[in-house]
Amino acid sequence: MRLAYFRKSKLSQEQILEKLKEFSEKNNIEILGQKDYKENGFVLISFGLADSLKNLKINKEALVFIPFNLVIIEENQEKSVGILNPEILNLFIEDKKQAEEIENFYKKMVDYISGAGERKISKIKLYATTTCPYCKAEKSYLDLRGINYEYLLVDLNPLAAQEMVEKTGQMGVPVTEIIYDDGDYEFIIGYDKERLDKVLKNY
Repeated sequence: MRLAYFRKSKLSQEQILEKLKEFSEKNNIEILGQKDYKENGFVLISFGLADSLKNLKINKEALVFIPFNLVIIEENQEKSVGILNPEILNLFIEDKKQAEEIENFYKKMVDYISGAGERKISKIKLYATTTCPYCKAEKSYLDLRGINYEYLLVDLNPLAAQEMVEKTGQMGVPVTEIIYDDGDYEFIIGYDKERLDKVLKNY
């Protein structure tokens, strides 16, 4: 799991802030403050509790892991909008349906504010070996669902093995690379059916 959820934006900073204002008003979220760190190329915006979180049953100490800061980063004339990855809530909320609803809310918030729209999967790579039973199980899982993917046997393909290790630092398999239409990507380490179900639900 990546620690941050970012989307690239073609909007100006003013347009991003206007979309944040619109989203906040529509969802009754209070903007608490904004600090512009121009010399470092980012803007930090703090916001209050969304309605969806007000009745949440959660250990109070876990509140530090809920996204309450939004950052707009500008690098090489490219902007990105991001928050702490709301998937981290799955570690603290027993009700997985509720955790997923909140995760989807925050991701949709970033998708909307950035103007990027909903992120879609463009390609899937499965790094595997010929002898790995978990790789075979995941291959069957993907095949049964009619998922189109690139199957890379790293024990027969040294270049694929090198690519996998360089990208993830992992020597074990399976490793699934999910590549999105905006050029972003994530890795699923091991045959994690629950995670695959979630990521591939709308693919």
